Amino acid sequence: MPIIRIIKPNDNTIVGIWKITETLDNLSKSVSLSSTSKELLKNRKSKVHKLQFLGVRAILLELGYSVDSLSYQDNTPILNDSKKISISHSNLFSCVIISDLRVGIDVQQEDNNKIRTIAKKFIGYETSYLTHDDFKRKSIIWNIKESIYKIANIIGLDYKTHLLVVPFNLSDNFTYSWLIYKNLKERYASYFFTIENYSFAYLIHADDE
Repeated sequence: MPIIRIIKPNDNTIVGIWKITETLDNLSKSVSLSSTSKELLKNRKSKVHKLQFLGVRAILLELGYSVDSLSYQDNTPILNDSKKISISHSNLFSCVIISDLRVGIDVQQEDNNKIRTIAKKFIGYETSYLTHDDFKRKSIIWNIKESIYKIANIIGLDYKTHLLVVPFNLSDNFTYSWLIYKNLKERYASYFFTIENYSFAYLIHADDE
């Protein structure tokens, strides 16, 4: 299946989302890999992880990049043209955001039981506007905070106390979020939406816009 959504929130940023419906064999044939990338693919243990790996490369091709334009440094994805990139997967969805600005992206399959279990670890300030069974907004908050963590890349961040999400309605598809840690205070434009039963969020450092 080709890329299912391309989003351009501004002139400097593009988001690509791929739903993987291909077999591993078919997707492998459509994404021509170098020997280095083939070795990386081989190291992915599960079929789903291999599909996700190929899904990201398929998005890059759709967005005009080569497969080998992506590399990793200390587990952080980097592009060979110095643009910022963030990547996320969940089951058969892969998504990528590329920008001149500092950005993060996250996708999660909605799971009320999981959110119920982990909410106490990442919901802090947000209890002021959430209800107990507000699972959809809690899922979006989890997406947003995961995205902040990817942007900040700071060891020791506490999702509950250092990351804050401004009140929002699901119909807004937008809010602001904050990182407040020691002497650092940053605001992020936070976009969110759902596809099927998956929640997505992508963030752009607001002071960069």
